[in-house]
Amino acid sequence: MGLFKKLAMQCRKPSGLLGRFIGRVMNSGHAKIRRWGLTSISINPDSCVLDIGCGGGKAVKEIASTANKGKVYGIDYSEDMVQLSKKVNDNLIKQGIVEIMKGSVSALPFPDNMFDFVTAFESYYFWPDLVNDLKEIKRVLKPGGFILLVHAAYKDERFEKRNNKVANLLDIKFHTQEEYKAFLSEAGYKIEKINTLHEKNWISVVAQKSEGN
Repeated sequence: MGLFKKLAMQCRKPSGLLGRFIGRVMNSGHAKIRRWGLTSISINPDSCVLDIGCGGGKAVKEIASTANKGKVYGIDYSEDMVQLSKKVNDNLIKQGIVEIMKGSVSALPFPDNMFDFVTAFESYYFWPDLVNDLKEIKRVLKPGGFILLVHAAYKDERFEKRNNKVANLLDIKFHTQEEYKAFLSEAGYKIEKINTLHEKNWISVVAQKSEGN
């Protein structure tokens, strides 16, 4: 396996010494897009929030700085990322504000109607069954709760050459804004807003769990 392919696999599921290094790099490298994406939602101090694919844990830490009277959970299917995220959030875990655990988006270890917000940064295209995984997220959202998807690329002809190379390397698919609307609607969400930063090809999508769903 070539070097670029090895790095690509680490982006999918970081593990080992290289994976822990990648996790730290992502903590730093994704900072701007995380903060940009979080401006799309209004998290209250007492909110209960889940970050899926929490990686190195910086998103959890930033969310917890706002939800400091609530609870923020991070979940990742990489044991190495769980340990790194716990280290990054050690003080917040001791204060009872943050909890990090290993698990899968396809079978979330939480009861129904638990979270005000679920966030996912640079991760949805790695989920094994997108629509059904979104339905599983909907299960743990409170009625009227929101999901936030934030990603550094969406399907756009201006970035087609670059994005195709990345998609082929990672074996993933990027989506147009209309495709986001379609798969979220199929999973039972109502689109609240779609924001893009055109010059960077960034996208954030906020969708709401309907009352009674």
